[in-house]
Amino acid sequence: MIFFRNMIVSIAAVLLQFFVFQTLQAAERLAFVDVSVLPMDANRILEKQSVLIEDGVITAMGPETAISIPKDTKIINAKGKYLMPGLSDMHAHIAGYADTTAEGANISNQVAENQLLLYAATGVTLLRDTAGSTAHFTHQKKLQSGQWLGPELYFTSPVLEGKEAVWGFSLKLINVGDVEPLIAKFATEGYWGIKIYHTLSAEVYAAVLESAKRHNIHVIGHVPFEVGIDKALKAGQYSIEHFRGYDFDGLSLEELQQDGGRSAKRFSSWVNMTDDRMAELANLTVIKGIWNCPTLSINRFLFDSDARAALAKHARFAMVHPGLQAQILNSNALDDIFPVDARAAIKASLPRQKALIKQLREFGGKLLIGTDAVLPSYVPGFTPIDEMQAFEEAGLSRFDILQIATIKAAKSLGIEDRAGTIAIGKKTNMILVDDNPLSDLDALWQLSGVVINGEWHSHEDLKDRLEKMSQNWSSQN
Repeated sequence: MIFFRNMIVSIAAVLLQFFVFQTLQAAERLAFVDVSVLPMDANRILEKQSVLIEDGVITAMGPETAISIPKDTKIINAKGKYLMPGLSDMHAHIAGYADTTAEGANISNQVAENQLLLYAATGVTLLRDTAGSTAHFTHQKKLQSGQWLGPELYFTSPVLEGKEAVWGFSLKLINVGDVEPLIAKFATEGYWGIKIYHTLSAEVYAAVLESAKRHNIHVIGHVPFEVGIDKALKAGQYSIEHFRGYDFDGLSLEELQQDGGRSAKRFSSWVNMTDDRMAELANLTVIKGIWNCPTLSINRFLFDSDARAALAKHARFAMVHPGLQAQILNSNALDDIFPVDARAAIKASLPRQKALIKQLREFGGKLLIGTDAVLPSYVPGFTPIDEMQAFEEAGLSRFDILQIATIKAAKSLGIEDRAGTIAIGKKTNMILVDDNPLSDLDALWQLSGVVINGEWHSHEDLKDRLEKMSQNWSSQN
C-alpha cells in the first residue's frame, strides 16, 4: 500500500509539473491583419495578408478576405507594416560562463536576463552562445517557461583551450586521452556543440573532431595555430568563427605566437593573401560545407575606440545592466591588449575580409550573422543589424542577408523544419517592422514588436520591461 501510495503521489507531482509547464507555455491566439509578409523562403512579398497564430503555431495565412479569424483572437492591425521571421545572433556570450562565487552567479543571472531582453527588444529571437556553461541550462529553462523573455537559446560547451590558454574561464585540454570522456560528457549533458580555441594542439584538435563525430555533436570555433586553415577545412570543422584561420594563412607557428597571437604580422596576412589563394580557400570551404560566422563588426571595435565610446551615448544605454555598462565604459582596455601596429593591421584587413564574404556567397558558401557581444564592448541586440549592414557593404544583397539572419541560421542549428520562415505549420518567432527591410536594412530598427513563444510583445511593452528592470537595479543600490 505504501508503495502504491508513493507511486500515486509521484505521478501526481509529475502531472502537476506538466500542467504548470503547459500553463506557462500556453500562448494567446494572435492574428496579424492587412500585413505585408516577408516569408523568407524566396525573394517575395505577400501583401494584404492575414496570419493566424494558435499555440505558437501559424495555422492560417493568406489574403485577408480568405482567412476566418475566430472570436477571442488578439488582433494586430498591421496595415503598412512588414512581418518576417525574427533575427539571429549566432555568436553571442550570455553571462554565466565565468562565475566562481555565489554572489558572482547572482549578478550573472541579472546580467543574463538583461542581455536576453535586450536581444528581444531589437528583434533577435534566435541565439547561439559560443561559450556555454551549466548556468546556460538554467537560462534556457527560464526562457522556455516564460519566466524570462528573450530569444530561443542554443549554446556550446565551455571554451576548450590548450596549454597556453588565453582565458581564465576556459577548460584546458592538453592530453589526447582526456578528449573522449570530456566530449561524451558534453554530449550527454545536452550541449549543442563544442567550442574550440586556437591554443589547442594539433593532436588534441584531431581527437576532438573524431570524438565529436562519434557523439553527433558539432565542433565550432577558432582554427588552432598548429592546425592551419587547410587542414581545418579538410577535417570538416562545422563552423569557423571570426574567420580565425583564414587570418593567419601562410605564417609559421613562431610568427603566429608573437604578442600572444595578436601581432601585426598575423593580421597583415589578410592583405598578403592573393585573390587566387582566397578563391582556393573559399572553394574548399564550400566543397566541405563549412559554416562561417565572420563577426565583421566586432573587428571594427578592436581598432575604433571612438565607436566603442559612442555606445555609452546610446538611448538604451541606461537600460543596460550596470555590470555591462562598466565593461563598455572600460572598453579602452582593448588598446592594451592589441598593439598599435596590430590595430592598424586589423583596420587594413577589413576590405579583404569583406571580399572573402562576397566570394563565399558567390560560391554558395554558408554564412551566419554574429556579433561576439558582449566582447569586447558590444551591447547585446544593438549590433546584429550592424553586422548585417557590414555584409551589405561587402556586396551581398539585402535578401541574401535577411535569409542569412533567418532561415540560414535555423538550418545551421538543424531547426529549419519549424523556424526561419513564415509558413503554415511553422513555430517560428517573428518580428513586425514599420518599413520594408528589403528596401533598407535600417528598417529593422523600426520595430513595432516581436512574437516569442506565441506571445505578442509590442515595442512599448519591451521598452517598459527594460525600464522596470533598470529601476529595480537602482532600488537595490
